Amino acid sequence: MKNDWLPDNDDSLIRVVVDTNLWISFLIGKKLDCLLDLLCNPWFEIASTPMLNEEIDRVARKPKFRKYFPENDVDCLKQWMDTHFTMFEIGEITPRCRDPKDDYILELAVQAHAIYLVSGDDDLLEIGQIGDCKIMTAAQFEAEWSN
Repeated sequence: MKNDWLPDNDDSLIRVVVDTNLWISFLIGKKLDCLLDLLCNPWFEIASTPMLNEEIDRVARKPKFRKYFPENDVDCLKQWMDTHFTMFEIGEITPRCRDPKDDYILELAVQAHAIYLVSGDDDLLEIGQIGDCKIMTAAQFEAEWSN
């Protein structure tokens, strides 16, 4: 891996927050190798919060997506999320973004001590970094972790 930061023991994981738009793209079938790496790589831990899980589920079940993937795929993803995401309860949400609806995902990244927030949302990407958490696109994340 090209990345210089690796966990120094088995208890250290690279904590990543993945925004809703990437999970929807994943369900649609767009090629997102970085998400497959996250799903398969034991170094990564995907951080979430009930708010994010609910948003993923709500957005994925919108009628406009029925032509791209069956509802059963949403159920499978939801089951996988329930067993593989590390859940965090976030407290007070500090306003940090020009789109207030994105503040909770930034708060999750801060409170979960995430190393990466992977998103396709320009409002989040414009911020670039929050605390020690780098905010980047799926392509940037993949480039950072590819061999």
